[in-house]
Order: sequence, then structure tokens, then C-alpha cells
Amino acid sequence: MQQPVDAAVAIVRTRGPEPSILLMRRAERAGDAWSGHWSLPGGRCEAGDSDLLDTAIRELKEECGIQLSRDQMAEALPPTLARRRTGRFLLVAPFVFEIETEIPAQVDGKEAIGTAWLPQRIVQDPMQHRLMNAPARPPEELFPSIDLPGVPLWGFTYRLLVDWLGVAPRQGAAPGFKVAHRILEFLQLQGLTVQGPWYSMLPRAANESGPLHIARVNGPIPVLAVMEHLSAPGKCAAHVNRIEVRPEFIRVHGLDFEEYLIEAALPECV
Repeated sequence: MQQPVDAAVAIVRTRGPEPSILLMRRAERAGDAWSGHWSLPGGRCEAGDSDLLDTAIRELKEECGIQLSRDQMAEALPPTLARRRTGRFLLVAPFVFEIETEIPAQVDGKEAIGTAWLPQRIVQDPMQHRLMNAPARPPEELFPSIDLPGVPLWGFTYRLLVDWLGVAPRQGAAPGFKVAHRILEFLQLQGLTVQGPWYSMLPRAANESGPLHIARVNGPIPVLAVMEHLSAPGKCAAHVNRIEVRPEFIRVHGLDFEEYLIEAALPECV
């Protein structure tokens, strides 16, 4: 059975040689999975909406004070999964709107605290992407991001824009594996020895997305050196969804949330 679509977002882009994309900074609210994030205007479908396109248009008006019409919708993108730390995942329908020039926004204050027109070239420039800590997330976790005022652009909105603009094409498990393998090569430069080739374990539970690919080194992991190495700007950031770095292991989540685990073979306590 197909999962119902829960919500819709509006990707509003200006035309011309220097297109820009409308972002809004969400208000900080308890219980909001995307509190304080840079995001696209949008929200859940309501009873009065005739369809999901109506939802996107209504939310754009309510959150940013910008009224667009149905005939300004240029493209309906495939529904995209928005993951949350708690509760079930949401399926979101993105709609692309094309307009001539940037329109001043008027935020309502309850849903949004500001807006910005992000030049599209920034999203398409690999050197603008980096792995960074995200607000309210553990310091050992790094997420692909673009540095913006206040908080980075990361998470669902980042991934949606990157996929839409083809910044990190999905080619099976290859992009995530390449990042994990480069981390393994960096560890070797730090003096660690790889103990055998990669091997795979099949999913142990129904909610696991795929096999877990494992490599081992004679740890411990040099956390600070790895964090500094991964935080450098470059195109590899867009090729993963999350990286966790601890003395005991490095866990890489690929674009399809396949996992690569580099374990540290720590000495046993006597």
C-alpha cells in the first residue's frame, strides 16, 4: 500500500541568469522537529485544501505573505521522505514555482522569524558544502550543510535542494562507500592499520534499510583529527546523510541510509 502524502512545500525560484530560491527561518517552538531551521515554506495538508498544490500555495501565503497562483507552478517533484527524531516519517510533496524577480516576504512571526533569497549558485558550488554539527544534535554527529546566517542549511531542506539540482547524483551505494573508503585511507595516514577488507552483515530488523558494511582498524579513532578532516569544504559532504565519529567507531550513513561502520579494535581491559 502506498504511503499517503502528509504535507507539501513550495520551492520558489526566480528566473534569469542568477536564479535564487526562497528560504524561511522557522520559529523556535517546542515539539517542532524543524524548530529554528532554514526551510522551504510549507506544511501539512488541511481539510480545506483541494489538493497538495493548494497546500503549498496556502502555506506560502500564511508563512511568508507571498501569494502565487496555480499556473505559476512549473514542476511537481516526486514526494520525498522527511525524517524526524521522534514520531513517524513524513512524506512531503515539493512544488517548484517560477517567478520573475524576488518578492519581499512578510513573515507571520508564529511560523517564521525571517526569510532569505539563496542564490542557486551557492547550492551548486561544491566548495559551499561541508560537514558540520547541527543545532540540538550531539557534537559527535556531522551533517552535510551550507553555512548560512544563524544556523546552517541542513537536513530535509538541504537534501531536497541538493537532489533537485543534481548536486550529488544517486548512483546506488557508490557515493557513500567512496566517502567511507576515503575516511579509511585518512586513518591509515594517521598511523592506523586496516585489519582485513570490508565485509557486510544483512539487516537484523525489519526497519533497517540495508546491509551494514564493516571495516576494522587498530584504534582508537583520532576523533579531533577526523572531525577536522571531514569539516573541510568540498563535494564529498553532499554524498552522505550523516557521519558519527567516536573513539570506538565511525559510522557513515549514505544517501539511501545504507551504513558503513569503521570499528576500532580497542585493547581489552585487564
